[in-house]
Amino acid sequence: MSSHDIYAAAVAGLQLPAEWQVTVALRPRRRTLGMEVAPGGTVTVLIPSQADPDQVIRFVSGHRTWITEKVATAVRLAPDHPVKEFVDGETFDLFGQRYRLRFVDTLPAGVEQLPAVTAERVLYVRRQRPERVRRAIIGLYRQEGLAWARREGRQYELGGRIEHLSYAVRDLGRHRWGTYEGLPKHTTTLHWAVFGLPMPLVEYVLAHEQAHATRPPGRAHGPAWQRRIDSWMPDWRQRKTELAEAGRHAWLGEWKPRS
Repeated sequence: MSSHDIYAAAVAGLQLPAEWQVTVALRPRRRTLGMEVAPGGTVTVLIPSQADPDQVIRFVSGHRTWITEKVATAVRLAPDHPVKEFVDGETFDLFGQRYRLRFVDTLPAGVEQLPAVTAERVLYVRRQRPERVRRAIIGLYRQEGLAWARREGRQYELGGRIEHLSYAVRDLGRHRWGTYEGLPKHTTTLHWAVFGLPMPLVEYVLAHEQAHATRPPGRAHGPAWQRRIDSWMPDWRQRKTELAEAGRHAWLGEWKPRS
C-alpha cells in the first residue's frame, strides 16, 4: 500500500460527510499538515513527508467546524458562469444594461459599424460563424471598456498623482478582474468580462487597480493601499463582497452550438 493510500484510508475511516469530497495530497516540502478548500467545496488535506496517519486523523477531526464553514462558503461562491447561444434574442450585459442579440446582414439605420449596441437595448452583430460572433462581441466589450477605463481612470490619476499611466483591456483568465503592472509597463489592465457586471462593481475594480498604480509603500493591500482606496471609495469593502457573488455569474466567453 502506498503512502498516499495509507493516508487516504485513514481519512476515509473518519466517515466524513460525502459532500465534503475530501482528498489527500502529499507535499514533501511542507513541514506541517494543512488543508485547502477549492471552489465548489473539494477539501484537500496537505500532508508532509513522514507524517503519522494518526496525526492526520487528529488534525482532520480537530478541523471539522473549520471544514464545515469553508465548504459552505466554497459551495455558495462556486463559479456558475453562463454559456451563451449565439441566436437572436440571447442577452448580453454591458455597462449595467441588458441587450438582446440581433443578427443582421447589412448595417441597420443609424448604425455606423458592427457590432454595435443601441439605445433600444439591441446588440447588432453581423451574421457569421459562431467563433467570429464570439470574437466580435468580446471585441466590442474590449473597445468600449478601454474607452471607459481611460475616461473614468483620469479622476484617479489626478487624485493620486499618477503620471503616464497606460490602460489595457484583455482576457485575464477566470480568477482576476484587474491587475496593475508596475514600471516599466505602468499599466492598469481590466478583464473584458468585468464590463458585464453591475457598474458599482466595475468602478470598484478600476479604483482597486488605480490605488495600486499610486504605488503605495508596504504590502500590496496593506494600510497605505487601504487608506488610498478608502479616500476614493469608502464602501469598497461592500463592493468587494458583492463582486465575489456577482462575479461567479459573469459571462466569460463560453458558448454552445445551436440546438
